[in-house]
Amino acid sequence: MLDAYVGLAGMLLILIAWIPETIQNWKEKGKNLSLRFVALYLFGSLFLAYHAYALEDPVFLALNGLAALIAVFNAYLIMANRKETKRKQTMSRKVKKAKQRD
Repeated sequence: MLDAYVGLAGMLLILIAWIPETIQNWKEKGKNLSLRFVALYLFGSLFLAYHAYALEDPVFLALNGLAALIAVFNAYLIMANRKETKRKQTMSRKVKKAKQRD
């Protein structure tokens, strides 16, 4: 029984550590994140979640499931930021071309 409490405490500490990082990434729109890192983290978390499921370990299943969700959120931030950056660059080019015509 003590093992379960220690596992839950560890899970909570890891999740608490991720909260400020995730908030910071949200504020920065994922600018300082590597999509390669996030993808590896996502798949690693999914594989570990499956492993925890196979072992019937609810603590590690929850931890790795939540880690995978955080990775999905961070991947979304990166992709949305790239799309926004490309849109702004396109608009900037159009404005420059319009000014050159005038």
